[in-house]
This record gives sequence, C-alpha cells and structure tokens, in this order.
Amino acid sequence: MSNLILFTLMSFGIIAGSKATTDGYVYLGHNEDIPGLKKMLNIYNVPSSDNNLAGLWFEFPGRISDSYVNEKGVCIVSNETPSKEKGKFGTLLYEAQTKAFRKAGSAREAVRIIGMEVSRHGCPESGRTYLIADSKEGWVLSIVKGRIWVAQRVPDDEIMTITDRFNIGEIDLNDKDNFMGSEKLVRRARWKGWYKPRRDGAFNFAKAYSENPLQEERPFSSKPEKKVHRRDLSKMLAEPPIQSEATALTTIFTLNPAYPPEKGTVIWVGLPGQDAANHNQWTIFTKSPDSCHRYNNATMALDRHFRETIGFRERWPGHFYWHYLYPETNIDVIPHDHIVYIPKTARGGEDSFNDHFHVLEDKGRGLLHAFWTQGAYEAADNEKVVHASSADGGKTWTEPVMIAGSPSLDKPAPVAAWQQPMISKSGRLYCLWNQETTVKKHLCGLMYGRYSDDGGKTWSEPEMVPFPKRFKADPEDLSVPPTWCIWQRPLRLGKDGRYIAGCSRYGTDGISRVEFWQYDNIDDDPKVRDIRISFFNTDDDSFDASKVENDHDYSSRDGRKVEEACVTGLPDGRLFAVMRTTIGHPIWSVSSDDGKTWSRPEILRYKDDGEAILQPCSPCPIYDYAGPEARSGKYFLLVHNTFDFNGLTAYQNRGPVYKLDGEFVPGAHQPIWFKDAGLFSRRDSGNSLYTSYTSQGRSGILWFGDQKYYLFGKRMRWNDGK
Repeated sequence: MSNLILFTLMSFGIIAGSKATTDGYVYLGHNEDIPGLKKMLNIYNVPSSDNNLAGLWFEFPGRISDSYVNEKGVCIVSNETPSKEKGKFGTLLYEAQTKAFRKAGSAREAVRIIGMEVSRHGCPESGRTYLIADSKEGWVLSIVKGRIWVAQRVPDDEIMTITDRFNIGEIDLNDKDNFMGSEKLVRRARWKGWYKPRRDGAFNFAKAYSENPLQEERPFSSKPEKKVHRRDLSKMLAEPPIQSEATALTTIFTLNPAYPPEKGTVIWVGLPGQDAANHNQWTIFTKSPDSCHRYNNATMALDRHFRETIGFRERWPGHFYWHYLYPETNIDVIPHDHIVYIPKTARGGEDSFNDHFHVLEDKGRGLLHAFWTQGAYEAADNEKVVHASSADGGKTWTEPVMIAGSPSLDKPAPVAAWQQPMISKSGRLYCLWNQETTVKKHLCGLMYGRYSDDGGKTWSEPEMVPFPKRFKADPEDLSVPPTWCIWQRPLRLGKDGRYIAGCSRYGTDGISRVEFWQYDNIDDDPKVRDIRISFFNTDDDSFDASKVENDHDYSSRDGRKVEEACVTGLPDGRLFAVMRTTIGHPIWSVSSDDGKTWSRPEILRYKDDGEAILQPCSPCPIYDYAGPEARSGKYFLLVHNTFDFNGLTAYQNRGPVYKLDGEFVPGAHQPIWFKDAGLFSRRDSGNSLYTSYTSQGRSGILWFGDQKYYLFGKRMRWNDGK
C-alpha cells in the first residue's frame, strides 16, 4: 500500500472497498491529529430518541473533527482540507455531520444529508472532507466555504487515502451511482477564474478548489497490489509521518456485510502512546465505559461541545484519556512493588514491546531469572527472547541479553518468541522457545532451546527439540511447521514433579485448541536435542469450544476457540486448568492423572451452579498464593469479568482487571470457588496480562507486563477474609 501513502502534517484517512480486503469487509481508517496537549477525547453512547438513531460519538470538545458510528453501521470521520474560497458566508459548522450521524441509514444517505445542509445553509469553514462508509460502500465528501460540495464513491476493488488536501479530481455528476454534488460546482470555479475549459481541459475539483493542490496529480483511488487486512491498516496508520506526536486518536471501522449492523460493525481504537502497529494494543469499543465521559450524558456534552473547552485535565483529573496523552502517568496506572524493565525507546522503538513475561526462582544461586519476548511490536521482525537476573529478590535487575531471535529491525533474522524457562534439580537453566523456520507466520515454528550451567552468564548453542509426531491440527505439508504457543511457564505439577504446561495448538481448520505438554527428563540435564516431551489431550481429545455448554447462544466471528491454559495444583492431587475462549467465559477442567487426561471443559463460575464469570478473549491467569506449585488451596484469578454478547467479536475491550480470590472446596463439582477481592487494574483498556508468579511464604510476587511495555512485579497476599 506504500504507493498510496501521501505525506501529511494533519489528519489521515483511508477507505478500502469490500473487494480490496481479505475478508470482504469495508474498512474506514483514520488518524485524528491535534497539535499540542490541550485536548480531550470523550466517547459517548448516544441513545435513540425522536426518530434519531443511537450510536457511538468520539468527541473532541471545541473541535469539528469528531468521529461517529450509528446503529445502522454508518461511520463518519473528517479531515480539514483548506480551499481557495475566502469571504464570510455560511452558518453551518457542526450540525451537518451530527444530523447525518443521527438520521442516516446508509453511507449514501449520510452524503445526501450533509450535502443538502451545505446547500441550504452554507459552510463558514475554509474546507473539510468527510469519509463516510457502511458495510456496502465508502464515500468521500468534500465541502468548500459557502455552498459548494462534491462526493465520490470509492470503487469496491480500490483503496482511497487522503490527507489535508482535496483528492477528488475529474467528476461526472450525471453518474448518479458514483458522484453527487452541488449544481454550481463548476460554474463557481469558472466565475472565480479557477477553472477555464480551454486552458485546463476537463474540470478537476481538487485543482480548481484546493488551496494547496498537489504538484503531481494522483488518482482518487487505486487497486492494491494485494488485498489488505485490518492489520495492514494498523501498520499503515502507525507509520511516520502518518502517525506523529499530534495523533490524538486512531480508529479503524471494520464493516461486515454478512451481519446486521449492530453485530457487523467493529470499532478498533488506538490511543496516544500505544503502538498502533500492534493489533493487541487496540481497544474494541461496542459501548463506552463511564470513565470515557466528562458529562453524565451525550445530550449535555452536545450542548456544551463548544463551551467549557479549557482546563480539561484540571477539571476532570480522573479521566481515562490522560493515561495515554501524558505518558509519564502510565507507569503508575497499575500499582507495583518491583520494576524489572522500562524500555529505552518510545512505543514502536526497538525494545518497546515486552510481553510473555516469566520469572522463576533459582534457589541454589539465590537468583531470580526473568525471560520475556521483546521487539518493536508483537510479531515484529526484531522479536526476540531475552534474559535478565536479580540477586536481591527483584529490587534490581541486570540488563537483558538476547537468547534467541532477531537483533534489530534494520538487520532482521528469524524471530523467536513464547519462551519456556525451566531449572533442573541440579541447577541447569533451560530456555526453550518457538523458533521461526521455513514459514514467516506468527506462532508458526519449531521448538528450539539453550541451557546455562552458570546462572545465565553463558549459554549452550541453540538446538532443536524434536517433535515426535504430527497431529491432526498440523499442516499436511511437512515443510510447514505447526502453529502453537505456550504462554504460562512450565510448572512442576506433572507426574513425579515433572514440568507440565498447557499449549495452544492452532489447526489448519482455523480452530484453536488446548493440549498439554509434559517435559519428561529435564532433571536428567539432557542436551536440548535429547529433551523428551509427552503430549497429552491431543487431536480429538483436545479442548475446543464446541465441547462447552454455554449459558448464552453466542457465536463469535472469531470461531469457537479455546486458548492459553493456566494450570494450578489442588490439595487433593488433581490439576485444575483455566482457559480463555471466544464464547464469553473462561472455562475450566480437572485432571486426576497428572495431566494425562482431563474432564470435559465447563464454564467457570463463582461456585457450583453460581453466576458465570465473564471474559473477552483475553488472558485469565490463576495462581496459588503460596506458590505456583504449592497446592495450598488458596488462589487468585485475574479476569475482566465483562462481556458484550451482542458484540461480533470476542476480542473485546481489555478494560479493568479484577482479582477474584479462590478457595478449594472438598467435594464440590467445581473444585475452586471464587469471591470478589477488588480491582487489580483500573485502566480502561490495554490490560493483557501474560504473567508469572514466585512465592515468598504465604505471599508472592505477580510478575506482569503493563501495556506490553513496562515489566513490573506486584506483591500478592491472601488475607484470610480479613
């Protein structure tokens, strides 16, 4: 798509037609740029009333450049595009776009509404271009100071980009399917001397009316070299200069024609300070949390939109937007007791992605070892596995050293991720990982590893861990590696204290399932190539969501997935696993034979026959307070405990995280019962907690990545109900 990108100092927009995208959706992407820090973003749920449609309103108080999506799936964003027109006429400023938002049942109807309002009342602004889309088509509507406007439809198989200049060129108002506009469009340009047919040939709107026309004529839209996915738009909107310090909001509206608008419209939101190229840092809004408002309701906000537009941070100090606009506040968003790593670069820099964070104790040497995946963003070309250590209980840490993967974006090598650290009884430190080999695809690779006999100072040469056989989920082509990941570090909960971990296996059928891997001979100090693994719960026995009886009749467009098992031990010797899904709840299962076989998975509840715990497709770690392998019967679980069953996707907003205390109940069907223990993270989005845990008596430290950027540790303590 690089041939479509134009240099911009202001907002940037893109529309991709349904035949130009990999999934057949219409895409509308937009960066709203507002220089300086004196700005505020509010997100309001606008209810239906008096023949007005409901919708979601992204409001910047005092500005015209708001974004909207209504219940019919009509999305509206805009760019300032100055024109040559001067003078003082027109009263229409904000009303046209809000009226279209409240009334339009389609993108085409929204164009007509705005055009009619401009024709009737005139616009006092120099010029503005609206990008309007629904699940069938996308339109570009440009207005000029006064009563001049023109609109062009984006062809279904093409992509259109726009910055701060008009981009509609030659027009044909007789082609009603693809053009609309004011009757005086050409006449006005001729009268002003901006267009002379003998001199200029065919009328070109951008040439005639743009204050700063492009020196080199570019097409209104173009066919892409290959169809694009939403992630391609994510990366594009994150590229400088398209994204800059002035970018106040990034949105991507994905519009699915196969579903009604209330389910087929998904709004992906990137906020300042986030890595917009990393799809896992996007927030999905189906409705607005209260903390995204400054007023109690949208009516009050609309009434005061052009008033009370100063002193935002002082008047609303607890507002969600400050966590993103002022990066220095981010470090305190989730309270913590230990700082393991703070990146040296801003988001998007070489070390700004830090995730899949594992800390384990080396008692023989008095060390803590930390391993994590690092890069510029998730699945970046510089993704690597790094190691650091602490000799003072986590107060200070060594600088991270790369164990495997790609050193930099400038000099990429095969990437490595999803590391699995373990320590043998003799003290040999192992680190295994998913290694990219013949196919460049996230999670697709073979298992490689290294070991250290001196506490991580030096490491053996990388070797491959042999997979003994292929499974049904794996590609038939033997040159294509399996697709898999292990997110929780292996724990000594298997037979005779062997290490065991849950593995997410991604099949060629598009379904993800959970199986379990037991590392059989780590305590024999084998060479990496001699490590033996037993695979449990594979093929037809592996967990998938079709085996779960749900309380709701919910079908996600993401398929019925089960992923990312977190395992803990029960006092009666059984194993208990919690997994994330795409059905709106975590699920659980138990094993009575050290992980070899497992019970039929069920929805996780507060207690037997109790309320079901809610969860988007997001990590839901569970740990034993006394230590991950202690089997004490006292546990804590981290969940969002919210889900919108009207949402099309299960990858919903990863908002506030709640800690639930759990206790083993002998004889109960669900062996751990939970109760609310309070808020763990109040942040409204960006909470994706790939964690680990180490014990210190009846308490321990939860090691977590904050926004997949900072690495922290927080002390956790069982309070015995006090």
